[in-house]
Amino acid sequence: MIDFIIKSSISLIVFLGFYHLVLEREKIHQFNRFYLLISILISLVIPFITFEFIKVIPVLQNIETVSIQPISKSSENFVVDTVQNKIQVEETVNYIPYLIWSVYLLGTLLLLVRFGKNYLKLISKIKSNPNVKYKNTRLVLMEEKTLPHTFLNAIFVNSEDYINRNIEEELFARELVHVTQKHTLDILFIELLKTIFW
Repeated sequence: MIDFIIKSSISLIVFLGFYHLVLEREKIHQFNRFYLLISILISLVIPFITFEFIKVIPVLQNIETVSIQPISKSSENFVVDTVQNKIQVEETVNYIPYLIWSVYLLGTLLLLVRFGKNYLKLISKIKSNPNVKYKNTRLVLMEEKTLPHTFLNAIFVNSEDYINRNIEEELFARELVHVTQKHTLDILFIELLKTIFW
């Protein structure tokens, strides 16, 4: 497991370093998005890739014969005596791996519960607040002050700002791109990975 984490972390650092040095300044958002997603997947696969090097060992032609001496009576008795005497070995259990796995599973469970709670909270907000059709999505009109943001195919906006037309058209256009390109799925995927690899 530690080997997996080290290899995966090193490959993630390399991919992220390349992104920050080369791709971050480029305005090819679609390519950058897929690069980041694919680099995560590749980093999860890289630890399972192994390379085997086969080394050919030459066979020696001159093999010397070895003579075997018979065992004397005294050494036979020694062998029998050691077999008959039972050696008691005290078994010790190392609880550290169990403790580490218990802490990891407890942390993962807590993060999964938090993930599920946040997901259900967003679904509840979509159902409990007024919805307005907008192009190929819907606007969820929220009472609390909030910046426009997207979840699945819903755009959350402040109802007062929407009624008074205080939201710029560019914000709607940007959020609409998030909906059509399914950016929420990217975020859900990353959040699930964070719960597993915390």
